[in-house]
Order: sequence, then structure tokens, then C-alpha cells
Amino acid sequence: MNHIYRILFSALLILKLCGPALAQSENDVFEIDDINIVFTGASSFEQETIRGIMALKEGDEFDFETFVQDIERVKKYYFDNGFFDIKVDTALSYDYRSFEVDETFTINEGSRYRINKLTLEGIEDVSGEISGKILQPGDRKVYEGGFYSRDTLKQEILRIVDVLQNNGYALAEGGSPEVLKIETNIPEMKNKVNINLPFITGLIYAFGTTKVNFRGEKYNITLNDITRELSYKQGQIYRKEEIVKSEINLSKMSILENPRINFADIDSANRIIDLKIDIYVSKKYELVPEIFTYYFRNYLYAGAGISLSDKNFFGGGRVLTTAVRGYYNSVENYRGEWINTLFQPFLFGNKNTSGSWNIGLKYISEEISATSTLTNLFSVSHELPSYTYLNRIVGSWETDYDNITLKEDLEEEDVKINSFSLNAINSTLSLGLIHNSVNNLQFPFKGNFQSYDFEDSGLMSGLLKKFINAYINSYFKVTTLASFYFNLSNREFQVPSALATKLYVGSIFEYGDNTFNFNGQEISGDRVPSDERFVCGGSSSVRGWGARQLGIVDDKDIGGNFLLESSVEHRIRPFLGASNIYFRDLGFASFVDIGNVWSEIQKFRISEIAVAAGAGIRYYTIIGAIRFDIGFKIYDPQPGPVGGSNWIFGSGANFRDKYNFQFGIGNTF
Repeated sequence: MNHIYRILFSALLILKLCGPALAQSENDVFEIDDINIVFTGASSFEQETIRGIMALKEGDEFDFETFVQDIERVKKYYFDNGFFDIKVDTALSYDYRSFEVDETFTINEGSRYRINKLTLEGIEDVSGEISGKILQPGDRKVYEGGFYSRDTLKQEILRIVDVLQNNGYALAEGGSPEVLKIETNIPEMKNKVNINLPFITGLIYAFGTTKVNFRGEKYNITLNDITRELSYKQGQIYRKEEIVKSEINLSKMSILENPRINFADIDSANRIIDLKIDIYVSKKYELVPEIFTYYFRNYLYAGAGISLSDKNFFGGGRVLTTAVRGYYNSVENYRGEWINTLFQPFLFGNKNTSGSWNIGLKYISEEISATSTLTNLFSVSHELPSYTYLNRIVGSWETDYDNITLKEDLEEEDVKINSFSLNAINSTLSLGLIHNSVNNLQFPFKGNFQSYDFEDSGLMSGLLKKFINAYINSYFKVTTLASFYFNLSNREFQVPSALATKLYVGSIFEYGDNTFNFNGQEISGDRVPSDERFVCGGSSSVRGWGARQLGIVDDKDIGGNFLLESSVEHRIRPFLGASNIYFRDLGFASFVDIGNVWSEIQKFRISEIAVAAGAGIRYYTIIGAIRFDIGFKIYDPQPGPVGGSNWIFGSGANFRDKYNFQFGIGNTF
């Protein structure tokens, strides 16, 4: 009898769960109205995170089989994060008048399990040095006493395999982790697991010979052009990272398409691995149309152009490019340029050093003036090892010969300036020091970036002045930019939420003399060109103000010699799991910006730091984020008669002057 009761009870339970689905006719189609997430007890994850795991979304056509799969997806997500006692109850509520259905998931996550014991199996015979690298506290992803996470275990296995493969164990691999859930009544042992990570190390190998296979026309590419880019040598202990470095070096030769280094032969008896490089040589000449946006002094320009490249100019991977480009901001503000660039890899016989030479003509039109420029730029870049703080050092020498024309006569306060044409020389020496550990350009959520730039214009310009009567510049400029990125979610992939911060500081120090003869008169000119001064306000600056509308200076459009800016921005992508592919790349941001520009560093005042806050929408594309922001002037140090009040809600504030709309392409920083 009890057996019959159990059968009847099971049947009723199945009918209760499946009844609504069975009651539908074959042609009934229900749309999901709401997906409700209910937590009983603790909630370690946000409701949106849980909804993002599911295949069915609000607004989708309901499918019972997919609904059941979503239940398993939720359970698996919790299980993979250490909630081994997860329980998920569900309910469906049908509205037959509107043909809509509500889904309810009631989640009791239970306790999160910790790791009681972690065993690394198969690495007992590795040397003490390699074992020390594997167990290095700062590098480990998994610790005894830490929470269980399947993704973190995967990362730890990959990390250990990388250590082995970078120390001779070329064929090392990791197995599937073995997880043992401890069942006990001992309180201190409850909610714990023992984990065993198995590894197969294999033998220690050395690099053997490297064979190069060419496909396509070689265009005078020699074997030496390829082998000079290899960071390993025959007979050295095998290191996977040297293979990766060599592939990166080879990829810098633009004529080579996707070069890859693979195993050719494994000699286990002599413990040698021979390699092969499959080289596909692309076309030597390349004609490329260009469409782009660019920021000049906080103004956004749209541009188009065309470039022609010789990707193996006189051999050696040297690239010669000639390009014609136009930039447009408004009827008064536009630019054009013809630039020829010669790029030289493997400069001075060093695979980590490259150089370039740019020479060309530029034309710049602004509201009251126009500038024609003959420009010449030499630069050298040196890549540093990844374990050093600085990743790259860049040095350059740029000389511009300008012809500056005042478009029309100017009259201001009974002073008339007739239109004129003036020659100017600006020759600068620059040094840039760069650290970059940012993990992702499109949506960075880990790492940081710092740059330190030093620029001097007086030394070389002063030497040229001895031979040429011209307007010159004489200044020393220092800028530093620091940005940091933080993952605000518990995901390592497809991260939906990140915090970004920025600090940008710059100062210009004028020195020397800038007197020259103009129309028979000796004139003392400005020692800093207007396009080298700092400006503030705009879509990548303090966003409560328009471009070049902020500053404790005489002319905000020209700017000043000292700049301080800082920003905090929260970026989210809530629709990464959406079934509609167009919604997946949609994001939002909220931000706080502070900063200002002063005429000199000595005139800096904390009370004059402007504060803006706002929000915006993002659409992430392959060319970068397309941004629309609205920024509010929370605190305006110079409201003037139009703004009315320093604070946005202060007495007499004119709200119509307290906000700005901004558009941009690419992340703000």
C-alpha cells in the first residue's frame, strides 16, 4: 500500500510541475513577462548575474525544455563556485489572456565550501627551484582555506603548466581536478573539500633546430630576417615564453601574415625538440582607405584618408608608408596632412628596438589663424622585459618649420592687429617612459597604465636660432598619466562591471629668450606654442564643460601651463548574456571628474578645482566604445554671471549653464 501511495504522490508532483505546460495546446505561444529571483537566506550573487546565466530572457518565447536547462545552469553556476548544497525551486505562472508567463526561481544556496587540503600530484621530482616557482605565494591562485572555485582551479592548473613549460618540461600537462566533499559531523571539518590536482611533467627538453618554410612570394626576405627575431637559441632549455616572444617579434614584420612556431620533431632519446616556422608572405604593396576620429586639444575631429605601404622596403622588414589624411571639426577648424613614414625593425641589431622617420607637410586651419608646417620626426622605441616596471622607453626628436598666418585684421579694446605671416621653428627632444599591464583595450577591468613624458624645446631650437631668424619656442614640459582598472564582478571572462580611475598631471616651465626680428622690429614672442599648452574640458576631460571651456587662465581656448585632472568611472555591460546580439555590446557608465588648468603651477588653488558628475551610454564596437555622456557642473570655481552660483543647486544657480552633452569614440581613458 505504501508503495502505491508513493507512486501516486510522485505522479501528482510531476503533474504540478508540468501541468501548465501540458495544458497548452500545440499552437499556444507564451512570452516570458518576468523572471523573478528569490533568495531564501544569504545571496552571494546579484539577481542580474543569475539572469545572465539563463538562456531564456524576459521577452523571449517560453520553451519548457530550455526552462529546465536553465534550472541546471543555475545549479551548475553555484556548484562551480563552491555551493555544493545548492537547492533551486521553481514556479511558473501563466496568464492565458495575454499569453504571458512568469518564471520564479527560489534559491537556497547553502554554505560555500572551503578547501581543506590541496595536493599537487606528479610534480614530486621537479627541482627545488621549479617547485619554489610553483608554490610562490604571490603567484598562486588556490590556497588551503580559500573558497572553492572551478574557474580558479582551471587558472591554477594553467599557471602550473606554464611554470613547467617555461622550465624545460615542454610536454607538461594538467589533468582534471579531483574534488572530494568531506561528509562529517565534526564542526571544524564541515563544508570543506579536499582537492587533488594531477600533472604529467614528462622530460626536460632543449631547443633543437628551427626550419623555416615560406609560402607565397618571398620579396627578398632572407632566412636571417626571420632567425634574427627568434629570442631562443639552439641548445637552450625549452621555454614556452620564448616561443611566444619570437612569434610577437615576427608579427612586427607587417609583410608576414600570422607567423606561427610549431613542433617539428620530438627526440625523446636526446631530449631535443626541433621546431618549424610556417611563414606566409602577404602582398608587398598595400593600399588602404582610412576612416577615423581623433582628438586635437580636446576637440573631436572626424577624418578620412588613404595610405600606400611598401611592406619590405629594400628588405629587412622595413616599411615605407605614404599617407594623405583630412580632419574635420567645423567650417573654421580643419586639418590636412601628407606624411611619409619609414619604419625600421631590429634597429641597431637589437630585436627589442625599432625606429621610425616621419617627414611631411601639414595644414591647420583655426578660427583666426592658419598654419602650414614642414615636419620631421625621428623616434626610437625600446621594449623592456615584462618583469620590469617599465615596459617601453621611447625617445624622439621632432622639428617643425611653421608658417603662421593671421587670417584677418583683429581689433580688441582699441588695439588693431593687422593680418600678417610669421615663420616659426619648434625643435623638441622627448623621452617617454611607459608601464602597461592593462588586460583589455575595449573593456579594461584589470591592470594599470602609467606614462611619464619629458619634453624640451629650448636646447635644439636655441641652436637653430643662431642660423635662422625665426620665432622659436623655449620650454620644458612634464606630464604623467596614471590609470587603474578593477573588476567589480566575480567573473574573469565576459566581465559585466568594472571601475576605472585616472590621474593626469602636467606642467610647463618656460625659460630662455624668444626675441626675433619681424618687419625690422625686435619682438619678444611667447616661449610656448599654443598647441603645446594644456586645455581643460571636453568628452575626455572634465565632462561638465565643453571642449576648452574650463580654466583659470586669460584665454581658455589657448590654455595654461599647469593641469590637474582626475576621474572615477563605473562601467557596466548588463546585457552580455542577452539573446539579441545587438544588446550584448550595450553598456552604461557613471562618473565623477575633477580638474582645472592654471596659467602657472604657482597659481594652483585647491578651491579652484572644478567638479563634474554624470552618466552616459556606451556601445562597444571593434573600433572602440561609442560614447554619449551628460556631465553636470557640480562645482564651478568660475560660474560668472551666466552660471550664477559655484554649486549646481546653490542660490541663484542657472541650471541651463550647469550641464554639457559629450560625444566621443573610444574609452575616456
